[in-house]
Order: sequence, then structure tokens, then C-alpha cells
Amino acid sequence: MEKDFLQEFIYEATKENEAKIVQEKRKKYFQELGRKGGLKTKENKKLDKVISIRMTNSEYETLIQKQEKYPLKLSTYIRYVLFERELKINEFQTDEVLLQFGNHFKKITNLLRNREWNVFENKKEILLRIENLIELIHQYLYSNTSNNE
Repeated sequence: MEKDFLQEFIYEATKENEAKIVQEKRKKYFQELGRKGGLKTKENKKLDKVISIRMTNSEYETLIQKQEKYPLKLSTYIRYVLFERELKINEFQTDEVLLQFGNHFKKITNLLRNREWNVFENKKEILLRIENLIELIHQYLYSNTSNNE
């Protein structure tokens, strides 16, 4: 009888201990997930190789002048030129004005749709023309990006 009680007590104690261990593992797992941010990060190609080159002052100055045209670090600029990706640096810079016009036209259409602008008799025609113009701008910009790719 005492052996049954002792065995049962040991069995209950081991069950409780296992439950505590499982709970702690679960808690540690979620703590670890919280430290990682919950999502797996994408693997970035790390730039771990270093190449040093020598050049004259005039070569360096011309390189710096060319690099200043773009919002890039010197090493990034050299890497883009080396792998012939320079053309894609300023993908939308030439079309930046068109993008700004498109944004302004959208703001104008939103203003015209407001009730305060019922003064215009041809408001619907103006809205239609502006929407057509915005569509043309988007078609032009997206056709340029697809051609560049």
C-alpha cells in the first residue's frame, strides 16, 4: 500500500515536472521568436570581399565628379559601373516631372469632386480629361520601365 502510494506520488511528480519543462520550452521558444522579430529575415548578399586599387589624383577626381551626379556611395557607384548597371540608377529621374504632374492632377481631381466646387458647369468634362491625362502619364511611365527591363 505504501509502495503504491510512493509510486503514484513519484509518477505524479514526474508528470508535473514534465509539464513544467514543456511549458518552459514553449515560453523560451516564443521568447526566442520575439527576439528574432517573429519573421525570418531574407538572406542578403553580404559584401565581404575588399579590393583596393591605386589611381592618380586626376583619375580619382573624375571618378568623384561622375559619382556626385548620383545619390550613391563611391563603392556602390563603382560596383554599378563595373557590372554595367549604371543605367538603372536613375530609372525615374527623367520622368520625375511627369510623376509630380500626375500627383498634382490627382489632387486636383480630389478637390473638384468635393461639394464646394459645384460652381463649374463643365466639372464632369474637366474630371474626365484629367483622368485621361493621368492614365496617359501612367501608360508612358510603365511602358518605359518595361522597355528598360
